[in-house]
Amino acid sequence: MKNMNVHLSKDLISKYGIKNFPVRKGDMVRIVRGDAEKEEKLNIVGKEGKVIKIMTDKGKVVVENINIAKSDGKMKPRKLDPSALVLTKIVLEDKKRKERLTKLASLRNKVVEEEPEPEPEQAVKESAEEKKEEKVPELTDGGNETEEGEEDKDE
Repeated sequence: MKNMNVHLSKDLISKYGIKNFPVRKGDMVRIVRGDAEKEEKLNIVGKEGKVIKIMTDKGKVVVENINIAKSDGKMKPRKLDPSALVLTKIVLEDKKRKERLTKLASLRNKVVEEEPEPEPEQAVKESAEEKKEEKVPELTDGGNETEEGEEDKDE
C-alpha cells in the first residue's frame, strides 16, 4: 500500500472541500469505529491522539496513548485500521503535501488560508515588556489624577 487515506472531519471537509486525504505521522486523528467496551478504560471510540507510526506494509496506523494489554500485563501500541479514523488536524509542514492540499481545494473552489506562524520567543518577550512599560506610566498618572480629584472633593 502506498498511501493510506483517512476521512476528514466535517470541519476540514467544509474548509478544503475534500473528503479524504493521506494520513502522516504527526496528524491528529479521532477514532470513530472500534471497541465500544462497557469499561471506560478499554473504550477507544471517540478518543483523539497524534499519529506516531504508519505501517504501510500492514495497512495499519498507530495512535499515541491507544494501547492494548498483553497477556502478561504489559501494554503495547494498538494497530488501527485507517477506516476507523477521522483526521481532525492536518500537519502542513511538508511543502509537497501543502501544495497537494491547496491544489485539491482549488479544484473545488476553496481557498486554503495559511495559518500565521508563531513569533519567535524573543519577539514575544519584547512585545510583552513594551506593554508592561506602557501600562506602568498610565497607572501612576491615573493614580495621581484620582488623588487630586479626591482632594478637590474634600475641599
